[in-house]
Amino acid sequence: MLPEDELVERIRAVAGTGDGLVLGIGDDAAVLDGGFVVCCDMLVDGVHFVSSRQSLRQIGARAAAVNLSDLAAMGAQPVCLLAAFGLPPHRGDAGELAAGVASHGVPLAGGDLSRAAALTVSVTAVGRAQHPVLRSGGRAGDRLVVTGALGAQAAAGFTAEVTPRLREGRELAAIATAMIDLSDGIARDAGRLARASGCGARIDLERLPLAAGATLEQAAAGGEDYELLAALPDTERQPPFVTDVGELTGDGAVLLFDASGPRHDLAGWDHFR
Repeated sequence: MLPEDELVERIRAVAGTGDGLVLGIGDDAAVLDGGFVVCCDMLVDGVHFVSSRQSLRQIGARAAAVNLSDLAAMGAQPVCLLAAFGLPPHRGDAGELAAGVASHGVPLAGGDLSRAAALTVSVTAVGRAQHPVLRSGGRAGDRLVVTGALGAQAAAGFTAEVTPRLREGRELAAIATAMIDLSDGIARDAGRLARASGCGARIDLERLPLAAGATLEQAAAGGEDYELLAALPDTERQPPFVTDVGELTGDGAVLLFDASGPRHDLAGWDHFR
């Protein structure tokens, strides 16, 4: 099967546009007239989680969190959530899933239900931002900073609680030129931000803030940390909750390096590989 980014490009080619759509496919969320920001993520048992290792409430909370993280990357304030549940016969407690989805304090405003072969949770998050931060605004010379610590999910077997960085996203939105959430690891997502901005990137792996028990490889490529990666002008004072890990460059190349030199073995997460 094609890699995720190539599949997205094929969808974008036929997606179309229309009145009221300010920004479509290609960022963390779509932007609509009126400053509305909308995103959607789907979690499938056996692909994104193992249902025998987590409760339904935990699964619902995770499904909501990964969407709220996309809103955070746009600098948006959440308005509400919509959720669709595909329920297998042995895991049919929609109430527990819904309680998890609503556990972040953002109202669950509606959705859909269906029977399914594997437990599937699809959440749509609706937010609002006066000036959404896109992936495409970065400039060569901008510093690249991350919130939090990286590698926690990989170190915990992808069962750790996800905390969407909504407050941090709104604060960064006031100074950031570009932003993305780290769903697939900085090894992959830094390149997405850089390419969208028409830049290259240099990431100093030895600067990555490692979560407890995480290796450098897990921090760079493990994925699903849902921290934020932001590009800041080098003249801006960096908030205390971020770590400077690199810069955007003008040469188009995306380079991850440590003390031994460039690392070409870190690709990040791809759902289709």
